[in-house]
Amino acid sequence: MKSDLKARIAQMQQKLSQSYTVQTVHADTQLFVTPDDVCQKMVALAGIRAGDRVLEPSAGTGAILRAIQAGAPGVNCDCVELNAGLAAQLQANFPDVTVICGDFLSCKPGGRYQRIIMNPPFRQGTDLKHISRALSLLAPGGRLVALCTAGPRQHRALVPRATHYEELPRGTFSYTDVASLLICIDA
Repeated sequence: MKSDLKARIAQMQQKLSQSYTVQTVHADTQLFVTPDDVCQKMVALAGIRAGDRVLEPSAGTGAILRAIQAGAPGVNCDCVELNAGLAAQLQANFPDVTVICGDFLSCKPGGRYQRIIMNPPFRQGTDLKHISRALSLLAPGGRLVALCTAGPRQHRALVPRATHYEELPRGTFSYTDVASLLICIDA
């Protein structure tokens, strides 16, 4: 039994060493990786079309970027990430994406975007600031798809403008019980 377990572990280690490079990066406690199923839903709601410019602010580990590339291969995509270590990882893992290392609230990505897909930091209403900033970068006819806290401020500020919204079940982000909202706002 022990030799079988050791053999399986050795096989997994071999496979991992051939397939992946793993690097640990210290990140802010506001990094909450978007689950794959939510990323896929966000990309579907965005309705990305050929020729669209897409922005992913607060790109983190690249979960939403992976879904964008899977759902709309070859799309012109930019992302912003505050953490320099994560930005370097994004550039290495997504060579066709323009990665901007900086604070999304003050950086100046180039031009306007037809689609913006985001999971901003939630702490103390920061999600509202990030979404407001993203809306200022949205091209006429564009669409923003965002996650945010499902709090009263977010409901008052965003739901009346939303073309689609839904409350996600508590525990969607398995490591926190924060109530969250998925919204679409069209320019």
